[in-house]
Amino acid sequence: MNRILIDTMHLGKLIQDDNYLELAGSISDGDLEAICSVISLLELTKRLGMRDEDRMRKIRQDLLSSRLVFVNVNRTIAIQAGELRLKYDIPTADSLIAATGIAGNALNILTDDTRHFGPIKNLIKIKTLKQVMDMAKHGR
Repeated sequence: MNRILIDTMHLGKLIQDDNYLELAGSISDGDLEAICSVISLLELTKRLGMRDEDRMRKIRQDLLSSRLVFVNVNRTIAIQAGELRLKYDIPTADSLIAATGIAGNALNILTDDTRHFGPIKNLIKIKTLKQVMDMAKHGR
């Protein structure tokens, strides 16, 4: 089974954007294993909560109740994130998110943030929504 890291920018869309129904279905059906950093919960809480706290809480609860695997930051992830931050000057939150995927053996990340994740494409490959859906359909 494919394992993919999902960046914060795509998390909220899984619940609220019809373009993500197929991806949400693939995760729910177990065709795709999706992992996320708990750091994404922090970012999502801030971004969505500034606009509508009640809606943010509902989306957050829906995500936590889904088949997404939220990974806590541990020592291994913290050390890996520090190395990424040092070597590639990636912002702290993105370093922690990337390190979560690397430590969790996710070969790919669903993100549009090529500025921060581009420098580490040799460690974790950036994928678009379409590419991730193709992976889920074809099992690769």
